[in-house]
Amino acid sequence: MAELADAQDSGSCVRKDVGVQVPPRPLVRGDPEVLPEVSVVIPARDAAATIGEQLCALAAQTFDGAWEVIVVDDASTDGTAQVAATWADRLPSIRVLTSVEARGVSSARNIGTKAARADLVAYCDADDVVSTRWLAGLAFALNKNSLATGPIDLSRLNPPGLYAWPRVSEWQELPRWMGYLNTVMGANMAVRRKTFDLVGGFDETLANGEDNDFAFNVQLAGGTVGFAPDAVVHYRMRRGWSYFRRHFDYGSGQVELYRRFRRRGMPSRRLRGLVWLAGAGLTAPLVLIPRFRYWWMAGAGSALGRLAGSVYHRVLYP
Repeated sequence: MAELADAQDSGSCVRKDVGVQVPPRPLVRGDPEVLPEVSVVIPARDAAATIGEQLCALAAQTFDGAWEVIVVDDASTDGTAQVAATWADRLPSIRVLTSVEARGVSSARNIGTKAARADLVAYCDADDVVSTRWLAGLAFALNKNSLATGPIDLSRLNPPGLYAWPRVSEWQELPRWMGYLNTVMGANMAVRRKTFDLVGGFDETLANGEDNDFAFNVQLAGGTVGFAPDAVVHYRMRRGWSYFRRHFDYGSGQVELYRRFRRRGMPSRRLRGLVWLAGAGLTAPLVLIPRFRYWWMAGAGSALGRLAGSVYHRVLYP
C-alpha cells in the first residue's frame, strides 16, 4: 500500500511511493465563486484509512480548468467525513456531504451528482488512487462522448497474488466483459450531466452492477463511451474471503443485468459457468496454495453468485 505522510513544516502531502509532493494550495481552481467545469464525486463509507491518499492524488491533478470535489459520506462510523474535511486547505473546492442512513454507492453518487455545479461529473472511489492526468484525460474524452472511462491498474496497491492469476495487471481499452455493450467501472467514470439526467442516474435498487447498468442505459439511449488512456486509476482489491464475497456479488449482479437487458440483445452464457461450478468442489483444495488461491476464489465466487442469482431472479444465466 502506498504510504502517506503530512509534512508538518510545509503543510504538504507527500506520497512516498512515487515521491509526489503536493503544495498546500494546488492547481485546483477552488474559488467557490467560480463555476467549475468538472465536479468530482467520491462516494465513501468507512474509508478514513484510505480517503486521504485519494484526496492527495486529486490535489496533484494537472487539469487546468476550474473544478470541485464532492465527498458523499454514506453514514460512515469511522470518521471518514472528518478526515475529508481536513483537506479543505489543499482542496479548497471540497465539499463533504453526509448521510445519517447508509443507502449504498448508487445513492451516494446520485446525491453527489445532484449537488454538483458542473456540466461534467467524474467519479472515483475513496479507497483507490487516481493518476495525475486522470481528470484532464476524462474531461478531454467527454468533448466528443457522453460517458468516459480510462485504464485500471492493479499493480500499485495490491500484492501480486491478487491479480497475477489472470496474467494481467491492467487493461488499456474499453472492456466488454459480458459480450454485450461496453462496461464501465464506477471507480473510473465521467459523464455529461445532461446524459446523467437523461437516464435517471444510478439505479439505487441494485446492490451490484449499478455502474454497468448505468453504462448500458447510456449506450442504449444513443450515447457513446470514450476511452482516455491517461486517466489511470490505481485500483485497490479486496483481500482474503472478502475477495471471494466480492466475486460472488459480481456474479449475482450479472444475472440481474441479464434479466434486465436480455430482451435488448444481451447474450446468455450458454451454461459455461456450470462447467466451472462442477469442478469447483474438486479444485477447492487449491485455495490452500497461495499461487492458486485467488484464482479459485474469483472463479468459484462468480460461478456461485451467478447460480444464486439465477435462482433468486428465476432466470438462467450461469
